[in-house]
Amino acid sequence: MIKLTIHSLYMDFTFLTKDGFYVHIEFQTTDKKDIDLRRFHAYDAVYSNQTEKNVITYVIYSGGITDVKSELNCGLYTYRIQPIYLKNKNADEVFQKLMQKRNKGEEFTENDCVSLSLSPLMSGNMSPKEMFKKAINLTKPSNELSAEKTRAMLYALADKFLDKSELDEIREVMRMTRLGQMLMDDGMEIKEIENIKKLMKNTNWTIEQTMDMLEIPEEKRDKYRKTIDQNN
Repeated sequence: MIKLTIHSLYMDFTFLTKDGFYVHIEFQTTDKKDIDLRRFHAYDAVYSNQTEKNVITYVIYSGGITDVKSELNCGLYTYRIQPIYLKNKNADEVFQKLMQKRNKGEEFTENDCVSLSLSPLMSGNMSPKEMFKKAINLTKPSNELSAEKTRAMLYALADKFLDKSELDEIREVMRMTRLGQMLMDDGMEIKEIENIKKLMKNTNWTIEQTMDMLEIPEEKRDKYRKTIDQNN
C-alpha cells in the first residue's frame, strides 16, 4: 500500500547573503507556538536540502505580539528562530520623520527605506490600509532603485495582509509608479490571454488566426504562444 501526500510549502521571503547562507523572513500576526515553529523548521529543512546551504529564519511579529516561543526541542538538537517585534515601533513617528526629510529635499537612507517598508506592520493611529497608502506615497516621486524596492516590498506585504478590496485601493495608489504600470500591464496581458483562449474554444481557430483577429501586437505573440501552449 502506497500513500502519496503532496505538501506545498510557501516561504514569505528568502535572501541569499554574501556569506553564502540564506536569510528566511516570515511575517506573523498570530503566535501558534510549536505549530508555527514546526512549520518554519519544515521550510528551512526542505530549502536547505534543495540549495545545500544553511538557512536562518527571522520571524517579524506584528498585531501586538511581544513575546513568543523561539526554540523547538527536536530530540538531539534544538531548532531556533530569531523573533523581531514591531509592536514597540511607531509608524506615525516614521512617517513624520520621513515627511520632514522629504520637505527639506533630503534623500532617504537605506535604513529609512527599511523602516518605511515595515511601517504598516508597526503600531500607530492609522489602519493598516492607510499605513500602506501613506508609505507608498512617501516613496513618490522617486524612481531610484531603493524606492522601487520599497514599493515592491510594500505591495508584497499588502498582498499578504489586506483583503481584495483593500488591495485594489493599494493598486490605485501605485498606478503612476513603474511597479504600478508593470502590474497594470500584467493584468492586461492576463485578460488578452483569456480572450484568446475563449475565442479559440468558441471558433476552433488556431492561435495564429485568433491573434490575427484580435490584432495582438507581434512583440507579445511569442509569449502568448508559450503561455497558452503550457496551459493547453
